[in-house]
Amino acid sequence: MKLKIYTCSKCVGEIHRFIKFGKTPGGKQRYQCSGCKKTSVLEYDNVACKEEINKKIVLLTKEGLGIRSTARVLKISPTTLLKRLLQISQAIKPPIMSFKKEYQVDEICTYVRTKSNRIWIAYGLETITKKVAYFSVGKRNNTTLLKVIHPLILSKPVKINTDRLKHYAYLIPKTIHQTKKYGTNTIERKNLSMRTHLKRLNRRTICFSKSLRMLNAILKIYFWAEIT
Repeated sequence: MKLKIYTCSKCVGEIHRFIKFGKTPGGKQRYQCSGCKKTSVLEYDNVACKEEINKKIVLLTKEGLGIRSTARVLKISPTTLLKRLLQISQAIKPPIMSFKKEYQVDEICTYVRTKSNRIWIAYGLETITKKVAYFSVGKRNNTTLLKVIHPLILSKPVKINTDRLKHYAYLIPKTIHQTKKYGTNTIERKNLSMRTHLKRLNRRTICFSKSLRMLNAILKIYFWAEIT
């Protein structure tokens, strides 16, 4: 009876022998792990079925490759890549916010579907760690900005630095709101990095997002996905 040695993902990385265990409806050979007795297909023709593909998708997305570029590099279809990006983003949660921190809030403009549909990405950045605490995508109004500012206020920040956009004066308590010169330097530099890394945010580009849902997914991966 033919045995194979593989690292079993369902046994938390333990190495066990695998024995043939029938076939799938599509005719693929299945194997059973001698440790956990779970069955799986070990040799896929479809590259998208490989376990490490999600890590590569995250890596290439954070490096700024577009949908078609990533699909070509990984040798998977763009449709499969779009579905996988949505699946990956759904599993990502916003980071736990710390108390008594200093934040900077700003907005960056982009487009969705057509260049006549202007959309703003509002987000809060922790000044010291330079990590994005929260973001929201929508029109440049109180509703979009409040989705970012409300979680920041709940963390009892020391101060929140913004530009002189009038909406902030209504949404942020005066005791912690500052609009001083150079107060938003860190987040302005982050805006430049985002436009450089993400093709869909480049100025004068034809690579803007075709749906709001996909734009949110890409931003969640870019801001919060960990590369392991």
